[in-house]
This record gives sequence, C-alpha cells and structure tokens, in this order.
Amino acid sequence: MDTPVHKCKSFSAQEKLYALDQLKKGKQQTQLARDLGINESTLRGRKKEEENLRSLLRILEKETGLQHKKVKFANDEWLDSALYQWFFQARSEGVPISGPILKAQAEKFDRLINGNESKFKASNGWLDRFKKRHTISQVLVSGEICSADKEDANSYPIELKKLLEEGCYTVDQVYNCDKTGLCFKMLPNRTLATRTDSHKREGFKQRKDRVTLLFCVNKSGSHIVRPLMIGKARSPRCFHHDNMKAFPFEYTNSKNAWMNRSIFEDWFHKTFVPAIQDHLRKLKQEEKALLLMDNCPAHPPAENLFSRDGKIKVSYLPKNTTSEIQPLEQSIISVFKQNYRCKMIKRMVADNNSSINTSLASLNLKEVCHLSGKAWDAISSRCIK
Repeated sequence: MDTPVHKCKSFSAQEKLYALDQLKKGKQQTQLARDLGINESTLRGRKKEEENLRSLLRILEKETGLQHKKVKFANDEWLDSALYQWFFQARSEGVPISGPILKAQAEKFDRLINGNESKFKASNGWLDRFKKRHTISQVLVSGEICSADKEDANSYPIELKKLLEEGCYTVDQVYNCDKTGLCFKMLPNRTLATRTDSHKREGFKQRKDRVTLLFCVNKSGSHIVRPLMIGKARSPRCFHHDNMKAFPFEYTNSKNAWMNRSIFEDWFHKTFVPAIQDHLRKLKQEEKALLLMDNCPAHPPAENLFSRDGKIKVSYLPKNTTSEIQPLEQSIISVFKQNYRCKMIKRMVADNNSSINTSLASLNLKEVCHLSGKAWDAISSRCIK
C-alpha cells in the first residue's frame, strides 16, 4: 500500500495548541497526525515548541497573536514584553506613537534591563519584526491636502531659464528661501496600533506652541545661510545670559510668531546680502545673486529687495505653486522636520523622571533652537543639491 503524501499545510498558533491539548487528553499521536494531515514527526516537533507557544499568550494579545501562522520570538523577551506593555499603555491614553519613538524607547529599556554596555540598536529591521510580531500597523490620526496651480508651475521653468541666462548666474549665485511653521511640541499625527486597539483613531490633545523658521540655501548646496527663528516673546527668559550670536538660528519676534514685511526686509538687508557677498567673495565669483521665493503678503514687493549696488535681487515664483516648484518644499523642509522630531523624541525619552506631557511642557525655545540647529545641520549639501 502506498504511503499517503501529506500536502504542506500552515497552522496558526491556536491550531497548534489545540493539537497539543488533544494529545494531553489521551488521543493517539498516529490518529491525530492522520486527522490533521501532517506527519508524526511534525507533531513531535510541536511538542518541543509548546513552551514557546504558551509564552506567546503572555506577550501577544489573544485576539491577534494566536492567529500568526509562523511564530518568531524576540531575541530578548524581557525587552519585547516591557516595550509592548509600554506601547499598549501609551496607546490606551491616546498618545500617538511613531516608529522613531518606539525605537528610542526600546533602546532606553534595553539599557535599563541589560546595562549601558549593551550594544543593542533598534534598527528599521528590528522595528518591522516587532510590529509584525504584535500585529501593529500605522494609522493616520489627521491629515491635510494641498492644491497648486499646475498650469503656472509647468510653464515657469521656461521663464526661469530665460531669467538665469540673461543674468548669467552660476549655480552658486541662485538662492531660494522659504519659511515654515514649526509646532515644536507637537507629537506625530500618525501612530502605530494593534488591530484591536480601541483608541487607534482617537486624537491626542496636541501642544501647538509655534515658531516660524526661515531657511535659505543656494542651488549648488555650497552655501546654507544662517536660518531665522521667529517667536512671540521679545526676550525669552531662557535666552538670558547667553550669547545669541553663538546660537544656530537668529532670533526675532512678532506678536503672533509669524513672518511680516518688516522682519523679512530686515533679514534680507542685514543677514542675506552680507552673507551672500562674503560667500561669493571666498569663491572668487562676482558678488551678484538671484533669490527665488514665494509670493505672499508677508514679503515686501520685489522692487524693495535689492542690494545697494543692485546686483543681489529677488524674483517671485508664480502664486499658488509652492508645493510644485518651490525648491525647499521638495522634501528639504520635510526632512528637517523629520530630523527635528527625532531629536525631540530622543530628548523626551531621555527625560527619565517625567511623563510625556511634563517633558513637553518643559521644552523651551533655547532647547528648540539647538534641536533645530542639529536637525538642520543633519541635512547634507547633496540632499539640497
């Protein structure tokens, strides 16, 4: 009689535990293997795996964890369990948890469990395995959709090419500046969540403390002008007794922390023009430049923005085309914000004796300035180019 050929079947952890329970109740191994359509050797292998399968109940949620077909356990179950419990607690409070937050917290727990000598690094691969192990996925908490005048955006390159050829500008002489709002205490608007997380669509009361930042770079990426930060306070207490010239950002203020014509004109003549002249002088190039920027009410008319000799001037981009053709909007500012958030998260996680709310409340403009400086410095000239 021919030996029956069993097709390869995939079983969930729940099904594997059921088979082991049947053996404990006295069912014959041979008969059970035949009923399940598997070899007896496979069943014997499950006996050896039983302890790990049982431990899965302590680590994963019953509703989701037992549905895994292939069970892969963490190398460090203490760390895995501690991190998951922390994650579950944070999500139950509605706190949005992103990948960088989870990785930073994992490294913190590892140091607490295994000591400072541990070489554990929470890589992207580790994060993917952790999320898969606990059936965690990313969900959107809130979002925003932008629109742009695509017709003007598509026709502008021809106009720009003509402008650059007429002025005979080199790549070092073409600049772009752009401002952005930074809610420096705001948590991510996406969070990791399990399938059964009843809080996964719930928002979290965000701290909307805000500053406006102005960035400026040239086309070659060889020159990054010192950025400008605009806050509400004229003289923040955290800046007292500090040399502001040593800060990575210049600082000024307005009533609502927004850009206005007076601030921009002051920045153009006192910061931008001298910085460009100095940079081009070092490159032994003619001290002329063209600054491209978006056309908005906070910017003075182009005819008011030029150097004394008229060689450094401004050209406005077409209206409503920022998201399409504004150079700094093509991922440079978004990379800065990602960098800043990572720096902020590491600072928050390192604050051992504080909750998330307490840690964020203590974040002041001086720290924001230095965190932003590190985030901006992390952007390479290659990325800008």
